[in-house]
Amino acid sequence: MRTLALSFALSLAGIASLSGGTITGTFSTVAPGSNMDLTGMGKSDWVHWGLYSSSSINRKSEVQGQISDFTTFGNLPESVVPAYQYSDDFSGFTWEDGTPVSGVTNTTTGVYCIQDFPWNPVAPPTGFGFQITAPADTTPRTLNLFVGAYSAVGKLQATLSDGGPGYTDISLTNSANGPGALYTLNYKANSAGQTLTIKWSLIARAGSDTNKANVTLQAASLSVSNANNPPFVTLTNPTPQSSFAAPASIDMEASAQDFDGTVTNVEFYVGNIKVGQSMIPPYSFIWNNAPTGHYFLTALAYDNAGAQRFSMPVEIFVYGTGGILQGGVAASPPTVDLTTEGAADWTHWGLITNLSFDYKTGVPRQISNFSLLSTNTVTRYTNNYTSFSWSDGTPTANSAGTQTGVYVTGLKNGFSLTAPADTNMRTLKVYVGCYGAQGMFQASLSDLSAQPYIDSSVSSYGDDYEVYTVTYAASAAGQNLNVSYQLQNLFDYDFGNVTLQSATLQTQSVITAAPVRILQPEILAGQFVFRFLTETNHNYEVQVENSLTGSNWTAVTNLAGTGGTITVTNQIGGAQQNFYRVQTH
Repeated sequence: MRTLALSFALSLAGIASLSGGTITGTFSTVAPGSNMDLTGMGKSDWVHWGLYSSSSINRKSEVQGQISDFTTFGNLPESVVPAYQYSDDFSGFTWEDGTPVSGVTNTTTGVYCIQDFPWNPVAPPTGFGFQITAPADTTPRTLNLFVGAYSAVGKLQATLSDGGPGYTDISLTNSANGPGALYTLNYKANSAGQTLTIKWSLIARAGSDTNKANVTLQAASLSVSNANNPPFVTLTNPTPQSSFAAPASIDMEASAQDFDGTVTNVEFYVGNIKVGQSMIPPYSFIWNNAPTGHYFLTALAYDNAGAQRFSMPVEIFVYGTGGILQGGVAASPPTVDLTTEGAADWTHWGLITNLSFDYKTGVPRQISNFSLLSTNTVTRYTNNYTSFSWSDGTPTANSAGTQTGVYVTGLKNGFSLTAPADTNMRTLKVYVGCYGAQGMFQASLSDLSAQPYIDSSVSSYGDDYEVYTVTYAASAAGQNLNVSYQLQNLFDYDFGNVTLQSATLQTQSVITAAPVRILQPEILAGQFVFRFLTETNHNYEVQVENSLTGSNWTAVTNLAGTGGTITVTNQIGGAQQNFYRVQTH
């Protein structure tokens, strides 16, 4: 069924006095093909509904949300008024400072609600529609609301919670497709802590297509009188989940703009510590000698009126040497025997309830239970592709084969777990999946003695089932392997999710690398060049000193073993005498 916001009305204005508080409303049509800039209009807040589905809501980022999400209502006790998404509005909407979708150009999406009446063809229901709220106090505010109707007469009602007459308008009447409409409400309340409530409803059916009559809602914006729109800033470099070998020089770059003034300064932060600033575009700063660590980087922009806003944080890793971490992903097999595969430990989630946690009995616990990355509810499901069996479990002793697991919805939501790490080699397998979403898998050693493994290839508009295999060893005892799997992108905003089923662990004895032998040393084009044979699952640190008996050997490069020969060219240069050696980890 194709439905679209439609409006045709005369411009009207109405004023309701509230003994010191007022609501002033103005109605106007929106010209077909118009492109509404929500970033510019919504200096305090803005909201857009229906970008991908009926539950999609995008709003102004890095500010406290003020405009509520919509609810639907009807005028009958048994009323159930569903909302649906549509994508062919006559006008579009654009923003540059949004969340969860940061920027969109000219989207023609929105939502509509409809109440069918096959059960009552003589008196079809009316009085159903959308409701939203916004804060109110003695400060004058302006709220813009973009609405429409199809084969219907629409009614807007606006009231303040501290009483008094409200604003009502029934100008919108149409019987065929047409342009949308804009209500502009200027209001203030008598006192602090009040609420503006807006209802947009269908009060009569019109035209010949009355069985499809509906009202629509697209967007709203809010601004306080004389408000200053804060600047918008994005950290463009480094990219999220980047990894750097320590000590690192990290180029931090930001894009910043102000929508009603100018950007005067951009500051760069590592966590809550300011490390630099830039006053002239392109805004950039080099963070030198970054030590080993797991960091979140942000940029903070200021405008000429003193307003400021942080960028969304960017997660990065700076890693050292001495450990090993290698990962891969493959399609999950039809069956897995956890007892056989998890010689050191295994886990399974969701056997009986959403909180069921079965694991290997008779061995020390090694794989942790999951922790949630959000407060969303964990849900059990029973139609997993892979069937898991075991014969040494607790609290359930055995399973001949279960297709259960758990899932969680919502952007950036997901699961995290840990496994022990030391100088022994281990292999952890984690069985995951997704539906209508893209997942991001991340594995890192707690001492960051090797480069983290990060993968976002598990992605599907339907169901997907995969297994991640991580082989690892830390540089010292008493460490952990930290694993997370979270929802990075949504394709189905109503039901998109990431899933978790099981994990297995195997332990190997420590593997000692063969001694390194320097091969074919020579002077080539004025540079000292040498080669050596490497092994996989080992790292190699090339060190230099100016005296063979010296004690200040300095690392100049770190290389991962490939199983083949690696060539090293003088990393120091200059005319002084240098000695080189290779240390294996």
